[in-house]
Amino acid sequence: MVRPAGWALGCIAFALSPLSAALAAAAQSDAELVAQVDFDASFLMRTSGQHIDVSRFARGNPVMPGEYSVDIYLNATWIGRRAVRFEGPNGRAKPCFDSSLVSQLHLQSEALAAAPEQVRTRLAQGMCVDLSQLVAGASHAFDLAELRMDISVPQAALRRSPQGYVNPEFWDKGVSSATLAYNLNTYDSQGRISNRSTYLGIDSGINIGTWHLRQRSVLSWQASHPRQYQNIATYLQHDIPSLHSQLTLGDAYTDGTMFDSVGLRGLQLATDDRMLPDSQRGYAPLIRGIAQSNARVTITQNGVKLHETTVPPGPFEINDLYATGYGGDLRVTVTEADGSQHSSAVPYASVAQLLRPGATRYSLAAGKVRETMASGNSKLLQATVQHGFTNLLTGYGGVVAMQGYQAGLIGTAWNTPLGAIALDVTHARIHKTGLPSSAGYSIRVSYNKFVPATNTSVALAAYRYSSSGYWSLREALLGGNASLDPMGIGGADVFRPFDRQRHALQLTLNQTLGDSGGHLYVVGSSADYWNRPGRTTQFQLGYSNLFRAFGTNVTYTIAAARQRDGVNGQLSNQVFASLSIPLGDGSHPSTLSLAATKSQQSGTTGQAMLTGSALDDNTLSYSINANRSHDISTAGAQAQYRGAIATVSASVSGGSGFSQYSGGLKGALVAHPGGVTLTNDLSDTIGIVEAKDAKGARIANAPGVHIDSRGYAVVPYLKPYALNTVDLDPKGLPLDVELKETSAQIAPRANSVTMIRFATVTGRSAMINVLMPDGVSPLFGTPVLNEEGAEVGIVSQGGRVLVRGVADAGQLSLRWGDQPGQQCRFRYRLPEKNPQGVTYPQLKASCEILAEAPPQ
Repeated sequence: MVRPAGWALGCIAFALSPLSAALAAAAQSDAELVAQVDFDASFLMRTSGQHIDVSRFARGNPVMPGEYSVDIYLNATWIGRRAVRFEGPNGRAKPCFDSSLVSQLHLQSEALAAAPEQVRTRLAQGMCVDLSQLVAGASHAFDLAELRMDISVPQAALRRSPQGYVNPEFWDKGVSSATLAYNLNTYDSQGRISNRSTYLGIDSGINIGTWHLRQRSVLSWQASHPRQYQNIATYLQHDIPSLHSQLTLGDAYTDGTMFDSVGLRGLQLATDDRMLPDSQRGYAPLIRGIAQSNARVTITQNGVKLHETTVPPGPFEINDLYATGYGGDLRVTVTEADGSQHSSAVPYASVAQLLRPGATRYSLAAGKVRETMASGNSKLLQATVQHGFTNLLTGYGGVVAMQGYQAGLIGTAWNTPLGAIALDVTHARIHKTGLPSSAGYSIRVSYNKFVPATNTSVALAAYRYSSSGYWSLREALLGGNASLDPMGIGGADVFRPFDRQRHALQLTLNQTLGDSGGHLYVVGSSADYWNRPGRTTQFQLGYSNLFRAFGTNVTYTIAAARQRDGVNGQLSNQVFASLSIPLGDGSHPSTLSLAATKSQQSGTTGQAMLTGSALDDNTLSYSINANRSHDISTAGAQAQYRGAIATVSASVSGGSGFSQYSGGLKGALVAHPGGVTLTNDLSDTIGIVEAKDAKGARIANAPGVHIDSRGYAVVPYLKPYALNTVDLDPKGLPLDVELKETSAQIAPRANSVTMIRFATVTGRSAMINVLMPDGVSPLFGTPVLNEEGAEVGIVSQGGRVLVRGVADAGQLSLRWGDQPGQQCRFRYRLPEKNPQGVTYPQLKASCEILAEAPPQ
């Protein structure tokens, strides 16, 4: 941040070094308590013997009266930004601690009651009070250059707040806006099995006040199928901070912590844990798999396509799924370049339901069921609640009622030395037309444990047993649909939601084997069913580590997977091994990966792949691969460019008898009070940086994002209800643009579009060498004022002045006192502006003494 005044003040502080220690100590105290510091004027004087007036620096940080927008820190923790009025003499103005500002300090009522009656009376009448008189031991300090006020209050006088707490009064509701995010992907393969498909995901929204309208949908095309449109969610949402809750109206998904998550058209009111600070506090599974080529990965849940993307050969991870609820397994289908497919199911379930003592979480939902594969339009009512009773015990329960189906659940969770354990029992009754009436129960046990001594993490272990008469909510919804009869469906990879589970077991285990022993993981699941024979099992075991070779760290991974289909009993095994070798030490090093896969379906396959990135902020990423099996050789490439307004991707591959290509385009646009701004990505909560005339300035904590020609940029990711810091890097700005601040902090409400304004000063800048009529330099530290009286620079050594924000021509004045003859004026004219200029224009000027006294 460039501040001529601050630079000159630094020079003065250096010149006054014999007393700088005293000044530094004084600056740490309350502005009202800072002792007067008398500088010896003989340290700074003109060659003529005239002393320089430095009295305005005698009390440290000179502050003029007025209203300032400042960041307030209470005991070094940011609590918000607000306008604070400063009152008092010029240079010695003090902040006004009125009832509005005091209410933000989280003071205990007992501490306020202990203040003198006169102070409490002034506060009640809306007048300013002395902070140290209001609370004994309290103090404050104000940094004018950073517009930061630090307030220190004894801890005993404060209400206790959780770590990371941000007062809801400072949650920014954002501005009226509209957003549109898109994700387009097309995939084409020609060969033994030809396939062409296109996927377009749209996520749009409109914000008016604290109401947020959202619509998420998918449009897909396939060469052999008609165009298909799916409305995933369309809802109106409004947050209610007093209840820590979200109100949702429209098409959305019910909470799935206790019962199956289902699509619902209606009303929902549920706790939003994001309103709690980080220290007081959700879930979409990480998808892992292995691709043999440039492949298309499609993820569906309960028949709804949630995500589709293209991945290169080798292991892949997908960690950016929208959370649609905690219930309903995900179906992951990998379509290889030659048209072959393999798929698997990923369990989507919650961990143990422990809450902190006194915490409560609830959800209420009512409306019509909206499921593509469900029969009829059943009305549904669901309610759940969890409450933490003690450190050891949490209780939870819920009910669901639907036409022809009712269920109730009750459970407890314990925090024990052996781990977190949750046990619940669900009783359900079904009496639907076309199905035999029955009743039954389901018992579920969940376990979660991390063992620090051995670095062992059992992320999720769950066992469920359901009696023959028990129907889950989803089974009841799909039970009346005859087309889902499993006896009429063939193929090992067909999704069968009608299968009624009897036993189910899930396990995820992660083990770190010391500092150099590597990492081991085990993932497995097993299930059998009441309405068909056979058991479905999945098991995966993996190990990764690194070693030193070729002067670098080489990473290797070994994994084995085994899967048994419960319908036909078919067993498939797969073994994978890889080496990853970094190449080079530059800013954009590439990596060479070598891998081998052996499976019963495709035999042994060898892979070699080179990956890397280029350009600033690694905006270009690429990979080149070659595969070799026992009878087929293939090669391919994939690239992605993350531009300022969109992300473009492409892939191509070919081999014996087939070819494949794909293309993708991902981006978004945001309409806000300043216009329309394009961006390459978007989350639910975003910020709009406004910095007029600062084209090219980079958002430091949003890679690849820069201020556009209109002075705006989109910060695509902000954390709702929490403190976010946005930094603006002025590198590359024109010399004639000054950022008055380069950092801002914001606590946005969820789904909001928040304006983050950075003040700029635009105007010509120049280095002027000013001399007095007698040929000597003006007084060091003298302010330089424009015709409106605003300070545009300060005189430094040798009469040199760096002025900023001035017109092409005009007059400036120097003022070093309040008496007649203690000001001078000079005229200037800057040379024609050079757009390519990287240095300030140099001028000389003679300052004419004015006989009258400066205006007050």
